[in-house]
Amino acid sequence: MAASFPIRLTPAPIEFGTDGWRGIIAGDFTFERLGQVAPVAARVLAQTYGDQAQQKRLIIVGYDRRFLSAEFAEATAIAVQQAGFDVLLSDTFVPTPAISWAVKQHDAIGGLVITASHNPAAYSGLKVKGAFGGSVPPTVTQDIQAQLSNPVAVPVGRLGTLTRFNPWPEYCKILRSKVDLKAIQDAINSGRVTVYVDVMHGATATGLEQVLECPVNELRAALDPMFGGGAPEPLPKYMKELIQTIQERAASGPHNGVTVGFVFDGDGDRIAAVDGQGNF
Repeated sequence: MAASFPIRLTPAPIEFGTDGWRGIIAGDFTFERLGQVAPVAARVLAQTYGDQAQQKRLIIVGYDRRFLSAEFAEATAIAVQQAGFDVLLSDTFVPTPAISWAVKQHDAIGGLVITASHNPAAYSGLKVKGAFGGSVPPTVTQDIQAQLSNPVAVPVGRLGTLTRFNPWPEYCKILRSKVDLKAIQDAINSGRVTVYVDVMHGATATGLEQVLECPVNELRAALDPMFGGGAPEPLPKYMKELIQTIQERAASGPHNGVTVGFVFDGDGDRIAAVDGQGNF
């Protein structure tokens, strides 16, 4: 069977796009290269968002559910720690926005997230978040690339700390504060609203129930680094199970209330919706 992703005898150059660096696992994206990139990214975050006294040295590290993501994240955390930074490393997979919130909550200088977002299973990647929580501007990623191309030995005054934490509780707490949670819970628990959510085997698995604190119908929650043979991208061609499930419910007869479907991409920073008739 032909491979569904590029085969190269030499790795592609490390290049940052609009939201980080992505590459083929074991070809472009390797532990060795990640060990080179992560400390440089941390140093550029410190230069961009740290204080002159360099007292702010905290980096948040998280990861999605892709192949080797947890291991890549730990390697990232160790490399950044050895470069003299303090690290908070997620002890579980989380959506990328949870790391963005953790950066703000913990007053960190930035975040590093192991994820290739919606790309097919062969890819992994590294997203870089600034101290404000969002994706860093191109000037920052250009600086990372420039320092990778012209490495400079930087003396490390101390070994940083490495602490594991669970980003989910505080992330869910802040999301609950943004909505009328009781109204949503009442609507779901009374049957006036029926919610389906396709997590595409990605990092939002269990997430909506954690936020709403009431049951929803979750599809494709099992760990599957191959994403069912597709890609974790919220487009109709990858959402057939959700669309078919809601269409079958609509055809089974009249139901009280309304039905809605949601779908998240692989790292949970994109969302799409399906109405009660299965329309995207």
